[in-house]
Amino acid sequence: MPATVAIVATLDTKGDEVAFLKERISRENCSCVVVDVGILRPPTLSADITRDQVARAGGISLSELLRKGDRRLAVETMTQGAARLMRDLLAAGKLSGIVSVGGGTGTHMGTGVMRGLPLGVPKLMVSTVASRDMSALVGTKDITMMHSVIDILGLNAVSRKLLENAAAAIAGMARNSTEIVADKPIVGLTSFGFVTQGAMQVKGLLEEKGYDVAPFHANGTGGMAMEDLVEQGLISGVLDFVLHEFADQLYGGYCGAIGPGRLETAGKKGVPQLIIPGGLDCIVLEFDTPETMPPEVKGRKVFWYDFRSGVRTVEHDLIRLAQTISVKLNAAKGPTKVLIPLGGWSEADAPGGPLHDPEKNTVFTSHLKSLISSDVEILETDAHINDPDFAETAVAEFHKLMLLQK
Repeated sequence: MPATVAIVATLDTKGDEVAFLKERISRENCSCVVVDVGILRPPTLSADITRDQVARAGGISLSELLRKGDRRLAVETMTQGAARLMRDLLAAGKLSGIVSVGGGTGTHMGTGVMRGLPLGVPKLMVSTVASRDMSALVGTKDITMMHSVIDILGLNAVSRKLLENAAAAIAGMARNSTEIVADKPIVGLTSFGFVTQGAMQVKGLLEEKGYDVAPFHANGTGGMAMEDLVEQGLISGVLDFVLHEFADQLYGGYCGAIGPGRLETAGKKGVPQLIIPGGLDCIVLEFDTPETMPPEVKGRKVFWYDFRSGVRTVEHDLIRLAQTISVKLNAAKGPTKVLIPLGGWSEADAPGGPLHDPEKNTVFTSHLKSLISSDVEILETDAHINDPDFAETAVAEFHKLMLLQK
């Protein structure tokens, strides 16, 4: 059975481009399902899944949607409806990949549909705005963005070549599309620049114990991506080595773009988790001189880094962090443990380091102990987070949690 590629686009404005894509994808020995998410004008190409079907899947009839005359409602309804239909196709084994083509609105809709599909399903967005900041539109998904360079307004020599490339790309991915199959338990491991040494040691030790390690850069998107994969059922255990995103979130910092579900999915699903306060000693902000230091953190210790700098968390920050983290961990349904490295929480928080302040760290630990459920054990060790001894302790404690699930 040939691979099946869904082509999602507004057929009132992108009919010629979709017809060309469909023909080229078909040449690559793939079948196509054309999905119409347009509503403004009559379609210029027949769809396999019509705009009427898409609107109904979004919860409203197309005639009612048109009657309301609300563009924002129309865009969101058609996006949600198409996403639901694509998930249905995937569940039925009739979807191997998805491609979309569009401008600003088309990109919003195409990527919105793609974000509804799990990791591993090939996703390609051909977009006039791909050179802009796509972080909100890509989110935590494996969406490939392709810049159209020119406007997508009919076919010409340039657009034909770009669409040929897009067809070859999505067809190649779709033909090789398979589910993610792990022969070892996958462990989600968060990391961050100031604790890279420790995270690498942990990764090696986990692999020695027979785990497959999926590392996530705790930069906001990375932490949320791990939550998504836990929700998807791909991750068997979480070693949350770095909670730095929570510190940045307090001040809109560099890695602070996390959602409310951060540090909640493993607990909700009963997945074993070992929690370590890596990076809670600092808030990373974009400034590189004393003059450009934000006024709300002036007077604090600073770790001068590059165009970013790490600012020391203080007592009221650490109390807030303990409150937030305790609430999330207290709701956990599975084995959960906290391991505190008393020697410091990052490269900057090592003895002699610019942010080293053990007394401030105890503010977090003492408040966490007072708030945490008796079901969550808190362990302490004298080691620094980047020490080999700490990596060994962390992996040993994590392994104990994993054995509780067997």
